Amino acid sequence: MHLLDLPFEVLLQIFLQLDPFKIAKYRRVCRSFNNVLTANPFSNLIGLVHIGHTHSESTAEKRDVFCFVTPASFGGRFLATVQEHMLSASKTRVFTKYPVNTLHAALINPLTATSEDSLFDSFPCVSNATSETFQLAGPLPSTIGTLKQLTSLALGCQFLSGPIPHSLGRLTKLTNLSLIGSRVSGPILLELANLVNLKKLNLSMTLLDDTIPESFGNLVNLEWLNLSGARLTGSIPVSLGNLVNLVKLNLRRNRLSGKVPDIFGGMKKLRTLFLGDNRLEGPLPVSIGRCLQLKMLECKRNSFSGCFLDSIFRPPLLHSLNFSRNSIISENLPTCSTSGEFVGMEDTQSTPIVSPDSDRITETISQRPSAALNLQSLNVPSNQCETENDVTSLTNIQFLALDDNNLDGSFPTDIGMLTNLKVLTLRRNQFSGVIPDSVSDLLELKMLDLSRNLFVGSIPNSITSLVNLTSLKMQRNKLSGRLPAEIGLLTHLQDLKLAHNCFFGEIPESIGRLTCLQELDLSHNQLSGEIPLGVITRSSITELRLNNNSLVGLLHPDIGALTKLITLDLSHNEFTGSIPESVLQPRSLNTLKLHRNRFSGHLPSNAGELLKSVNFSHNQLSGPISAFISCCESIESLNLSNNCFYGTLPAGSFQPMKQVQTLDLSSNQLSGSVPVSLASCSKLELLDLSGNHFDGDLPERFRTQLENKQVIPFRWETETDSRSLHSIDSETCEERVSERA
Repeated sequence: MHLLDLPFEVLLQIFLQLDPFKIAKYRRVCRSFNNVLTANPFSNLIGLVHIGHTHSESTAEKRDVFCFVTPASFGGRFLATVQEHMLSASKTRVFTKYPVNTLHAALINPLTATSEDSLFDSFPCVSNATSETFQLAGPLPSTIGTLKQLTSLALGCQFLSGPIPHSLGRLTKLTNLSLIGSRVSGPILLELANLVNLKKLNLSMTLLDDTIPESFGNLVNLEWLNLSGARLTGSIPVSLGNLVNLVKLNLRRNRLSGKVPDIFGGMKKLRTLFLGDNRLEGPLPVSIGRCLQLKMLECKRNSFSGCFLDSIFRPPLLHSLNFSRNSIISENLPTCSTSGEFVGMEDTQSTPIVSPDSDRITETISQRPSAALNLQSLNVPSNQCETENDVTSLTNIQFLALDDNNLDGSFPTDIGMLTNLKVLTLRRNQFSGVIPDSVSDLLELKMLDLSRNLFVGSIPNSITSLVNLTSLKMQRNKLSGRLPAEIGLLTHLQDLKLAHNCFFGEIPESIGRLTCLQELDLSHNQLSGEIPLGVITRSSITELRLNNNSLVGLLHPDIGALTKLITLDLSHNEFTGSIPESVLQPRSLNTLKLHRNRFSGHLPSNAGELLKSVNFSHNQLSGPISAFISCCESIESLNLSNNCFYGTLPAGSFQPMKQVQTLDLSSNQLSGSVPVSLASCSKLELLDLSGNHFDGDLPERFRTQLENKQVIPFRWETETDSRSLHSIDSETCEERVSERA
């Protein structure tokens, strides 16, 4: 009798004596083979295949890549599909695939598979190494529920894909399940509610598209529950109040809605509660204040409303709170409709209303009722707490930010009681009055941001006692007076931003001694005098903005010592003399603005590799420009208008400017024909050549408007009123031209 003619039962006994995955490749030979291999017990088998490896281009580190297979899926087509997915998914590492016709599957023993590491028992070189030496790709098999002995399945940050098998809910011995960052999809949460032994469940940054079922209240042993960024919808179920062993609950960055139920009264172990970036609304539950182990509470970017309950501050270990962008008000301030924000260091950056590079002074402020800040009102007397040992004050707060609210009134004079404060940001409010000396009591402070308020008066000299400060930001207020000469005592300062105020006098020499300084912004003030040499030669500086002041003097030739410089803006001052060649030496330089000064002489003859934006307009510069333009390979915006440049432009002048989008050469003394190479500037969006002595015509690209082609705005012929806008009159320009002789 031929093998193909044997009955199912006989074939089953024969195949059981052989390697099931070697036989699996023959399942398509005939229907009877396929029937056997897709039925129990073969249908319950799971294997692993070593499909390739990844490596970093910068290091020699190699990671082996595996995928799960079953007898029903094992085959060249399936393996090739997984390899192609891996090729497209691996962005930072290079994937090398192995030929599919040479690949073999190793059976996972369901009796010995107790954790994610034990899955690789058939690959000793992997199972004896660290978990970072291997990666998984492809879908999880539907038969994973047969691995009944698993107590841990931590496959986070892998290249898994496809739906999470519902059979995962049958692994009732699991105490740890993590698929964080693996782009697997749901829905699955209803089945996972059966895993009553779970202590840690992390499905963050997955594609669940699911709701949290009431049955999740059965997971009474859970200590960590992280479902952040998993595209959850619906409301938070009341049954989560049963999870009294929770230490961490993270539901942020979802689409959860409705009111938060009052479920936290029994969560005595809870340390971290993240509810931010959802659509939750209504008042905060009072029971949060009974989580006496709570350290971090984040509720930002929701629609919470009502009172800012004093009970929230009862947990004695609380050091980080975040209520930004809600409608929370203080219980003691019934007319207020603001949001208070207490955040960790990672939350101190938020989206500005106006770009920091903008010259705009006005900005839109949301029309909400405002209220003063009373820190003392948030201290709850100990007799209001549940136990005699509760220490209830704000002294443990390390990060305090009330950004982007409508808080007004004076700076809280009792701020000094926050003795452990490391970050204080009150930006984008309507605080007014002077900055009190009590701020100098915050000796642990590393970041102080009072920007975009209505503060007046001078910076208190006592602020220089905050020797741990790394960031000091007070821009866009109404501060005045001289800058403290002792500011150089803040030796750890990295960011100093005092722009858009009314400071006057000279820039203190001591700023040049700030060896860690990276960003200095003193723009839009009334500062005078010269730039201290220590600032010009401070190699650590990446951004230097001194524009819109009354600074004078020559631009020091040692300015090239700013080797890490990215942005230099000295515009709208009274600088004179020539522009030194060294100003373009920093290879990292991206933006250079020297417009509206009194610079004279010729242009520098070089340009940095990363230079994107240059503005030399409204000066008294002269001479030819062709040598400078030929170096502008990376330039996207170039403005040389309103100077006294003369001469013709050689035929290939614009050939290197492949990236230029804005080009303004208007109001100079340039002459001759416009080079045809201008047409090669394919990204050009704005062109202005008016107010010169060019003859002939523009290249055809600018004269012919093709159908459906975006028109480039430009000015070509001299306008009668164009000279009225010049900072240099015609006679001065003519004198510069005559100097050629």
